[in-house]
Amino acid sequence: MLTKKKQELKITPEELMAELARSLKGYALSAWEIYLLREQGSAVEARDQKVESFEQEDHLSLALRVLSQDRLGFGYATDFRPEQLKELVEGVFSRMKESDPDQFLGFPEGSEPAPDLPGIYDPGFEGRSEKEKIQMAMRLERNAYAVDSRIKRVRECQYNEGLSEVRIRNSFGLDRKGMSTIYNLSTSALAEQGKEAQISWEFDWSFRYDMLAPDQVGKKAGEKAILKLGGKQIKSVKAPVIFSPEVAGEFLELMSYAFSGENLVKNKTWLRGEQGKKIFSEPVTIIDNGLLLKGPDCFPFDSEGLTGRRKVLVEKGVVEGFLFDSYYGRKFNTPSTANARREQASVPPTVGPGNFYLEPGSRSQEELIAGIGSGMLIKETMGMHTADEISGEFSVGASGLWIEQGKIRGPVSGVAISGTLRDLFSRVRETGSDLRFIGNCASPSLLVEDLEISGN
Repeated sequence: MLTKKKQELKITPEELMAELARSLKGYALSAWEIYLLREQGSAVEARDQKVESFEQEDHLSLALRVLSQDRLGFGYATDFRPEQLKELVEGVFSRMKESDPDQFLGFPEGSEPAPDLPGIYDPGFEGRSEKEKIQMAMRLERNAYAVDSRIKRVRECQYNEGLSEVRIRNSFGLDRKGMSTIYNLSTSALAEQGKEAQISWEFDWSFRYDMLAPDQVGKKAGEKAILKLGGKQIKSVKAPVIFSPEVAGEFLELMSYAFSGENLVKNKTWLRGEQGKKIFSEPVTIIDNGLLLKGPDCFPFDSEGLTGRRKVLVEKGVVEGFLFDSYYGRKFNTPSTANARREQASVPPTVGPGNFYLEPGSRSQEELIAGIGSGMLIKETMGMHTADEISGEFSVGASGLWIEQGKIRGPVSGVAISGTLRDLFSRVRETGSDLRFIGNCASPSLLVEDLEISGN
C-alpha cells in the first residue's frame, strides 16, 4: 500500500512567515511569535519479503502565539491561502481576549548564536530511491530468520526516515532556522521451542543513512528472542542486579519527569526541596544536553528559539537543578534552560528533556557481569507504564539472565522488582560504558546492589 501526502505551496516558507508578520501590524499587542515546521519522510513496513505498507509525507504547519495585556492567544494552520491566514489571526486574537491574564507569559528576547551542527543533517536525504528504502526493511527480516531455525516469525520490519525544518521568529528580533534528518530501523522476532514462544525487539537510529546497521538489528532481535527460551522463575532473593541499557533507560525516562520545572512549580515531583542534597550514589551523574550529537534530540535551539546547552542535573549523586522553558522559568524566578519542546505545531511549547542521559563509566557490561558472584542481568521489564511519575514508585515484571560466578547460567522469567527511584538510584554501584539512547533518554548498564527480586 502506497500513501502519499504532499502540500503544494505557492509561496516559500520565508514569504509565508513574512506575510503573517505583516498581517499582525494592525493589532494592539505587546509581542508575537511565529513557529513553522516542515516535515518530510517515508515509512516502510515489510513482511514475508513483500511491502506491507509504504507511506510518504511532505507537510508544512505553522503556529502563531501573540501577547497583549498579559494574555496569550494561540493558533495553528496547515492551509495557507490568504483567507485562511486571516481567519487564523482573527481566531488567535479572539481566543486571547477570552484567556486569563498571567504576568509570567512572554517570549525570549534574544539568545547567544546557535551552533552549526552539520552532523545532524544528511544531504543525501532527498535523493534516495524507494527501492533502497524497501530493501532496508527487507534486510531486517532476512537477518532475523538467519539467526536460528527456532525463529518462526518476524514482525514489524520497519524503516522510517524524516527531515525536519524548523523556523522561529518573534517580535524581539529572534530569528532561527534549523534542519535535521533522522533514520530509524526496528523489528521484532518470535522464537518457538515446543509449546513455548518468546518475542524480542531491536532497533537502530542515526542522523545519516549510511550509519544504520540493518544486519545487526535483525540479528540481535533474533538472538535476544532465542536467549529468552527456557526461562524459569527463581525464588525470591536479594541480590546484585545489572540493568541493561534498555531497562535502565526506561527508569531514566521515568526519572526525567521529576526534573521538569513545570512539575516543580506544580509540586508534582518527589525531588522538590532536594536541590543541593546528595540523595543518589556517587556514580550517578545525570545530564541534559540538547547539543549532544550522540542523542536523537540534538538540535541547535529549542522550540522557543533559545540556543541548546549542556545542563548537569545530578553530579555525583547531588541534585543540582531542573529543566525550564521561559514560562516556568519566570514562575520559578530562574532563566530558561532551553528546554521548551513541541511534538508538533498544533500545540504550544511545554517543558521537556532534550538528550537526557546518565553519564557512562569505563567498564563494559561483560566486565560488570564478571564481577558478580550471584545475581541477575535484567534485560526487559513489563508494566513500566504503571509507575507513578509524581512519587517515583514502581512495581514491574522483569526477565533476563541469571549470573553465577561471573558467568551467565540461564534465562529467568516471571519475576518482579519494586521500589522507588530514589532508593534505586541510591544503590547504583557502577555505571557501564555502553550508553544507548532509546528516544531522547539514555543510560549505560547499571550495577545495582542488594535489590529485592520477587520470585516464587
